[in-house]
This record gives sequence, structure tokens and C-alpha cells, in this order.
Amino acid sequence: MTDSKEKTPAEYWLALSSVKGLGNVQIKRLIARFGSVKAILDAESTEIERLASLTPAIAAQICTVTNDLPMFQEKLKALRNENIHVLSLEDANYPAQLKMIPDAPVILCGIGELTKIDESCVAIVGTRKPTVEAIELTLGLATTLTLNGYTIVSGLASGIDTFAHMGALAGSGKTIAVLGSDVLTVYPSKNRDLAADIQAQGCLLSEHPFRTSPSPRNLVKRNRIISGISQATIVIEARESSGTLHTARFAQGQGKPLFACRWEEDNRREGTRALLRDGALPFAPDGIDTVVEVLQHPEQFETRQKSCLG
Repeated sequence: MTDSKEKTPAEYWLALSSVKGLGNVQIKRLIARFGSVKAILDAESTEIERLASLTPAIAAQICTVTNDLPMFQEKLKALRNENIHVLSLEDANYPAQLKMIPDAPVILCGIGELTKIDESCVAIVGTRKPTVEAIELTLGLATTLTLNGYTIVSGLASGIDTFAHMGALAGSGKTIAVLGSDVLTVYPSKNRDLAADIQAQGCLLSEHPFRTSPSPRNLVKRNRIISGISQATIVIEARESSGTLHTARFAQGQGKPLFACRWEEDNRREGTRALLRDGALPFAPDGIDTVVEVLQHPEQFETRQKSCLG
């Protein structure tokens, strides 16, 4: 992301990401224009406005934020004292799959044992109020995938997310929980013990280096990371208005394979049925082996999808 031969100090990334009104897409455009984060922060506000089409207020913030570099250095020190890893887009350990999405977070914070996230991640998501059959499927699928070498990604929410993480842990596999808050703020609070177990066999991830509440907006935003970090997304069960559909739509927008379970008709599963109508690859509740086979041979996905649509 930068022309500099040396990595930009993390405090510069942290400073730039703290500018209010400046999003991840805009930061990536700035880097493309100026060559490095440091070059952006050293530029004149008029130059930033002219080259990046930003408002004068945002450009002014960019030019003055370096005055607070000592504060950002202290913040980084505090994060590291909490054993929190801070990654920028130019770090070698930044997840390769996630880096490819247009609005990839420029800063990613992680806590836990998983320091290198590879390309074998699969997202499992679904409703917060699952049926017994959906719970059993989630546990079985997550365990089977981990036994086949996959890392399970979900959002630590109640319901399917919780059982996806639990299934991965039961298989002694790796699992990643992506949070809509900072990594030290576990939501829902009843999953604190689960979060601790996840840290021991995987990690908690967040794009928020500062204390951040799990607002509805932040919870929706984190869904793009769940799908973005994964090679595929699997929707177990979803109601028509389920927040799970955000993750599914992000996956489709990112060009990632999307699976959805094909249940018998039930108003608790209308969201899942809608995804199937829109092109998600169906699998039966007893079709775990089918999912594993397609994941292991991704070239089959498009062929099977065309067969279902045709």
C-alpha cells in the first residue's frame, strides 16, 4: 500500500484512522495518490483537498492530527500492554482475503493466540433465535470444518454465531470472533467465557482501536469483515428481517461464495429461502459433506450454482 521501503510507524496509521469523517475507502485513495501514510500527513491541506476531493474540515484535521502523535504512541503502548495486536494494511500478517475488499479496515486489532490469519477461513452465521435443528447443524458443520483444517469465523452474537464458535472449539480447531466493538468489550456480556475460550484457540478481531460500544451501525459494519476475511460464507438459518442477511449481502458484493441451508418451508427461515432465490448455493440439513467438498474444490461452486439456477 505504500511506496516506502520501510513500514510506516503504527502511530501514523492510528492517527490517520482517527480523523472524523474520513473512511477506509478514502484513506486507501489518499495512499494511492500520495504514496504513503506519512506523505499524506506531511501534505498541505489545500493539496489534500485538491487531489482527494475532501472537505476543508477533513483536510484540516489530517494536517493537524500529527500534533497528537505522542498520544497515539501512548495508545499503542496501552494496547500492546493488553496483548492486543495492531495491524495496518501494510503489515504482513494483515489477512490477505480481507485486504482485497474495497472498504477493508486500515487498522485491525486482534487479541488471542491466532497471530497469522490465512486463507482457510469460513464464516458461519445465522439467526439469534435458532431452531434445535439449526443448532445441531451448526455444531456439526463447525466441528467438521475445523477437523478438515478450516478456521471458523463468526460474530460472537447469540444463537448461530455462538454455536459456530462452540462447534469449532469442540473440534479443537481455530475460530475467530469479529466484534462490532473494541476487542475488550465483549457483547453480549453472557459470552464473556466463550470469548476467553476463543482467545485460547483463535482470536477476537475488531477495526476499533479505541473503546467503542456495539451500536447497531457498528454491528452491521463488522459483518463485512466476517465475510471479507472468509473464503466463503454459510448461512444456517435466518428470518426475513434477520441481520444475518447483511453478512450474506456483503459476501455476494465481495464476490465470495455463499451457501444457505435448504430447509422445509417455515416462516422462521424466510431469510434463508430468499438467499436461495437470489443465487446462494443450497445444501441440505444433512449435507455437511457437500459443503466440505465444494470448499475443498471451489471450482465446483459456479457449476453447482448454475445447475441449481438452471
